[in-house]
Amino acid sequence: MLGPPERSPRPIARRRRRFASIVVSIVALAVVFAVGARADRASIPPAQAAAVYAQSAKTADPATVKLARSKIKHIVFLVKENRTFDTLFGKFPGANGATEGTRCDGTTAPLTHAADSVGDLPHSFADGVQVIDGGKMDCFHDAGYIQYDGHDLSSYWAYARRFVLADNFFSSEYGPTCVEHFFNYAAQSDRFVDCARPGQFGMRQREFCDDPFETAYTLPTLTPDQSDQLFGVEEQGTAGAAQLRTQYRLRFPCTDVKVLPDELRARGITWREYRGNTSWVQPLREIRHVRFSPMYRDVVPNTRFSIDVQNGRLPQVSWLTPPVPLSDHPPHSICDGQNWLVDTLNTLMRSKYWSSTAVVVTWDDFGGFYDHVPPPHLDLYGLGPRVPAMVISPWARRGLIDHDQMDFASVLKFIETIFDLPSLTDRDAKANDMLSAFDFRHAPQPAVLLPDLSCP
Repeated sequence: MLGPPERSPRPIARRRRRFASIVVSIVALAVVFAVGARADRASIPPAQAAAVYAQSAKTADPATVKLARSKIKHIVFLVKENRTFDTLFGKFPGANGATEGTRCDGTTAPLTHAADSVGDLPHSFADGVQVIDGGKMDCFHDAGYIQYDGHDLSSYWAYARRFVLADNFFSSEYGPTCVEHFFNYAAQSDRFVDCARPGQFGMRQREFCDDPFETAYTLPTLTPDQSDQLFGVEEQGTAGAAQLRTQYRLRFPCTDVKVLPDELRARGITWREYRGNTSWVQPLREIRHVRFSPMYRDVVPNTRFSIDVQNGRLPQVSWLTPPVPLSDHPPHSICDGQNWLVDTLNTLMRSKYWSSTAVVVTWDDFGGFYDHVPPPHLDLYGLGPRVPAMVISPWARRGLIDHDQMDFASVLKFIETIFDLPSLTDRDAKANDMLSAFDFRHAPQPAVLLPDLSCP
């Protein structure tokens, strides 16, 4: 007796593929909604969070990239210190700012007017996890609920009004300064989560690769399951921060990961780090093959920047950090910090380089100060709390508030796009390229020369 007619395997295979496609789509939508829901963030494994981040990345079309390359010949990555977006631009018209915040006990606190000089606050890696509190943004230090207004920050706000202010720009790690600046060269921190701090120094000062006895905190190498578990711990606020600290290990802060200057050098693209006198901002001193090679000759004092601009020796890519007293790092005067930026940009704008330059100005970490926007949880290292960023260039869109999601990796992606370089890690590969901040099809903007402020 014959059985039922045999079905063709092809329709069955097609139906199976169609069913699998539907399942994948449903899962992807579920992940997207989960990312947006603070309460469910702990359930998102790092790989899925990164996949959603990749879907959100914006990159320019080839015609725009070609046009950008014809206009921008120099990029300056200028990094100041220790402020959040709400601290500096929470009252800026049209931006996503806040004038009050939530405390850890659920009460609401106004962001009181900040003095020109304020105290330094805790802002370590674990402190970043604590204040984010699984997306609730509520466990900041009491002294962190402060902000400035347009009168206090007339220079910063003048640049923001004329050029581009990014209000969805995040620090790349939870903090602090050392790992953020490492990220600004490598699109990673090679598992480091802290600076070498007092008590960890080998020779009582930060010397990184020059001191084989120095140590800094790092996360251990983890299996995928361990990584997923720690990812969930980071969603648990104060308790998670305490548990996270138990995972720290001590390690010599000298490594050999690839950094963007390696790619620039390989392509014959000139670069230089203009470094302020900041012991904790020495990222290339942590890279063995840079520190002990001729490449380190391009790590020079920040005072060389204006000299190189005036003498026609500005490299194609520059990293620039101010000296500590002019960096906005508490307790130093934020008025003095503005004047340093004004003097630096006035020198650039008066030079032959203005017409072909893009400057990205940002702040390196949250500094312990309040911000109300929960950062996407991409992986074990961040993103960290939101920081201000401005794009200053004759080709920047005039008065744009850019709402695209960005972080320090986006600046690396911008450099890589302009100079046709490969990505360093998944972070910069999946980042927005920042070209939405520019308009290359209209006449360039003239320079904006500002006066120095009279400081307290």
